Amino acid sequence: MLEYFREQKTLLINAVEQLITLAEAGENRFAVDLLTESLARVASETFTLVVMGEFKRGKSTLINALVGTRILPTAIVPLTAIPTFIRHGTEPQATVVFLDGRSVKVPVGAIVQYVTEKENPRNIKKVREVEVIYPAPFLAEGIILVDTPGVGSAYTHNTEAAYGYLPRADAALFVISVDAPLGKGELDYLRDVRHHVHKLIFVLNKIDIVSPHDLAEALDFTRRMLQEQLQTQDILLVPLSARLALEGKEQNDAERLETSRMTELENLINELIRRQKGALIISATASRALRILNELELGLELWRRGMEDSLEELERKITAFEAELAHLEQEREDSIYLLYREVDKLAARVAEDMEAFERRVFPQLAGQLEDFIEENYPRHSVKETASLAQDYIKKIILGVLEEQREREKEIMQQEFARVAGRFFRRIEDIVDRLMAASAEIFQVEVHKTAYKDYILGDRYFYFHFYEHPTFIPAFEELTVASLLPKALLKKHILTKTRASLAELLNRNCGRVRADLVESLKEKVRQVAGELRLRSDAVAFSLKNALQKALEEKKASVAEQEKSRAKCEEEKQKFFILRQNLESLLKLENA
Repeated sequence: MLEYFREQKTLLINAVEQLITLAEAGENRFAVDLLTESLARVASETFTLVVMGEFKRGKSTLINALVGTRILPTAIVPLTAIPTFIRHGTEPQATVVFLDGRSVKVPVGAIVQYVTEKENPRNIKKVREVEVIYPAPFLAEGIILVDTPGVGSAYTHNTEAAYGYLPRADAALFVISVDAPLGKGELDYLRDVRHHVHKLIFVLNKIDIVSPHDLAEALDFTRRMLQEQLQTQDILLVPLSARLALEGKEQNDAERLETSRMTELENLINELIRRQKGALIISATASRALRILNELELGLELWRRGMEDSLEELERKITAFEAELAHLEQEREDSIYLLYREVDKLAARVAEDMEAFERRVFPQLAGQLEDFIEENYPRHSVKETASLAQDYIKKIILGVLEEQREREKEIMQQEFARVAGRFFRRIEDIVDRLMAASAEIFQVEVHKTAYKDYILGDRYFYFHFYEHPTFIPAFEELTVASLLPKALLKKHILTKTRASLAELLNRNCGRVRADLVESLKEKVRQVAGELRLRSDAVAFSLKNALQKALEEKKASVAEQEKSRAKCEEEKQKFFILRQNLESLLKLENA
């Protein structure tokens, strides 16, 4: 699977590791840290493939077939109720994440108790999502499969959950079935998908239940419908039988696997990843490595030219270099200060959004609470009504806050990515100007490599908010005069529960706001650290080279010759590394 991408990735890792060794030899810990962090990003980057479609199209069976074993439950009735993530790992395990932020590890075989409508009707267990770790070869290069609830079933909450995962997809498999023509709900869903997912592969499933003639007609009809709805002739449509593919892999039956036509789909996915994300990962990392290599090479050239100058001339040039460096370092600190101010604006926006949300949603929740009490008060005692109201308040607050937090998270991720990207580009411009000034002062040539935004997929700079459970404090019990007639107590209950609703909503909106703001501030501290690290790497490389030249000019002729020979060896190593990294940059357009 993904053989070409794996080969290129291995070459990249080897080249960066060699560059780390050279940076270590030069005692440039800043460059070492940057390159080590780049390798970690390459290793952790993922490709999220979301499987979508109407209910009962065979989505779960298709995922099982891709993985090669029956991880997800399947059945005749609409089944999947909770989004399920499957990623690579050495040991099979599963984690259930609840709406309140809690998580619990369970055996993989036990996820049926949480993800199915039968075992978890209307999500009474309050599950947000389930993550499965499994050692499947298909997942080994960072592919994450997401099984979404089918849209169009009788369960509207399933449809809502499926829509919620659209923005998370790097690509999507949209599953259609030969036993049911494309319907209005399916086409409406598809139009929504197109707004969020730019890479779509359509799967016409269950081809094993129709004749070749009927399959040809179904393919022709489906393709024409998709072209008409999407207004494009460029449709990726793959016919297959997920059932036969799964059986073929389980039974090691090559003939059945070939009949299923699953290989066509797997090849398409592999090519999509290689061309789309694989190329981006490799070219972005190779670009950063090349820019650091340029800086290390420039350091060698400055050392060489410094060794040729007189001591007085070298000291004059070093003074000019340090003046330019001080100016650009101040510009860097000014940029970081502005970055913090930009993030302060984002934090203020979070506060404004949450305050507006609280004002907007309270009347709606208060109306729901009043209706709930009107319905339950005649059938229960005062104490029972108060207890039921307590649980109901927790439920409705949790529901709206989870939605708002996820919405705000997505906005903040996008906005922070935009701001951070601007400042990364600004720092790279400062680096380029420092190198150009150094080259001019010492009259040497410098290699130039275009800066690429360090964006690996949609996880720009790996920005993620922390997950915190929403805190719902206990609802104070109503203390009322037990001798008063029950009819007179209803107004009191309504007043007390409304006040408690307002207090709990305000407290929890504040908690969500604080969580989001703290996450923003933590991330900006990380980005500011990386910005300083980036400029410190080039500054150290050049300063260290000049300092060495200054010291070695006082050494013996034999020692100077030994240093020159070492310099030539390093130049040769840099030359080979440059060839390797530049060849990897071409992958993006291959």
